[in-house]
Amino acid sequence: MKKLILITIASFFILSCNNDTKDLLKKSEFHLGVIEGNDSKSTIVNSFNDAYLANDMSGQNYFFSENATGRVNGQKMSPSQMIEAFMSGREFYTDIKNKNRATGTFILDNGQVFTNTWFEWEGTSKSTGVKVSNPVHASFKWEGDKVVEVTYVFDSAEYVANMGQEN
Repeated sequence: MKKLILITIASFFILSCNNDTKDLLKKSEFHLGVIEGNDSKSTIVNSFNDAYLANDMSGQNYFFSENATGRVNGQKMSPSQMIEAFMSGREFYTDIKNKNRATGTFILDNGQVFTNTWFEWEGTSKSTGVKVSNPVHASFKWEGDKVVEVTYVFDSAEYVANMGQEN
């Protein structure tokens, strides 16, 4: 009788531990892919943001494809032009920060890969002394290990209004 009880208990544990994990990760009809953080693509985008903060974007074109396109608030440009535009803003602002940054890579079921980054851009106008703060969203579309499209979206009204002329 003891053997029968032990076999029953052992069978129960063996069967309960053998649950298929696919049932635990069942996709809904609305599921589109997976999101990764701290992956190599997110690390590259964070390094790109860090290079901007360090005021040294040299070499940051390496992960863009030869024909990559950029858009900043809908304005089309090359990644090099985008970098140049971002860096020229330093003529008008000091103490630039990216606060509360979050970055993740979205791998969609259809094979498309995007790394998105969100942060609050903050800087102090050299002209007015006003501290400007703006939420920023950027999306980097990858093909293989190269970015083919990059888009930055933010409200530039206060940023532009406080550029003024440097004293």
